[in-house]
Amino acid sequence: MAIQKSITDVQGVTHASSYSKISAVTIESDRAHMLIDIYHNAAARSKDDASSRKMFVDQAWAIASGDDFTTYFADSALKAADKSPTIQAYAWLKTQTDALGQDWSSGTQDV
Repeated sequence: MAIQKSITDVQGVTHASSYSKISAVTIESDRAHMLIDIYHNAAARSKDDASSRKMFVDQAWAIASGDDFTTYFADSALKAADKSPTIQAYAWLKTQTDALGQDWSSGTQDV
């Protein structure tokens, strides 16, 4: 699971088909932390050949708290069928208009 979308990194470089993967989710009592790795594209991530994997263009933590935490990560939300912290992290990320300097609420494709 990952998200593909056009992003512009902090240096101003546009990655038209960036590949963003949530590599870790940590849930505390009132917030969730998600580590997001952003690669230039799916080939740079190279799931099939670790020796071909390139360095990500950005990596950062995002935090969901307050109502977002309650909606996506509270026990009651995670108890629903087919829910996991990772699935919920992607669902949450796709509602954000300014996470890691990007608008994730549009132009995303699940890959």
